[in-house]
Amino acid sequence: GGYDPKPDKVFGVAFRTKPESSTGVPHILEHSVLCGSRKYPSRDPFAHLLKGSLQTFLNAMTYPDRTVYPVASRNRADFRNLMDVYLDAVFHPRAVEEEGWWVLRQEGWRYDVIDDEDDGGRALATNGTKQRNLAGNSDRADFEFKGVVYSEMKGVYSNPESLLERSTQSLLFPDNSYH
Repeated sequence: GGYDPKPDKVFGVAFRTKPESSTGVPHILEHSVLCGSRKYPSRDPFAHLLKGSLQTFLNAMTYPDRTVYPVASRNRADFRNLMDVYLDAVFHPRAVEEEGWWVLRQEGWRYDVIDDEDDGGRALATNGTKQRNLAGNSDRADFEFKGVVYSEMKGVYSNPESLLERSTQSLLFPDNSYH
């Protein structure tokens, strides 16, 4: 059950998740799956595993046509635990249960009301994520986009190399989802 000098034990769960559009649904679901499960109801079991496991690799990734949940460990008992947590997460996620209503709101994108009285609602943010009440009408709420995946993708789409890669892929392969 302890340390095994042999190479890492590796396990992964993979799903075909070819999207119908570029709304990010597979990526949002990838994140949502790792927000607790039937057996492990913690809000962030992934963070607990990163801190308390002997894992040598632990992640989840969304590709244009698939989503994968790989794990690796040299410790046999830890490896079995990682597999158990990941299998329960992908087949019994809290996100689809009634008590998991918060998961998609947290991980996807949502509108949040801006609580900023500094400018009376008359300024427009330069980063494009905030929508402000330009007329200063106090009957209308100001809002901004928020969400874990939204914030992550904002970073990806602001990277010039990433934009060049996506543009190249879409020009080379216009009829598929690989961009």
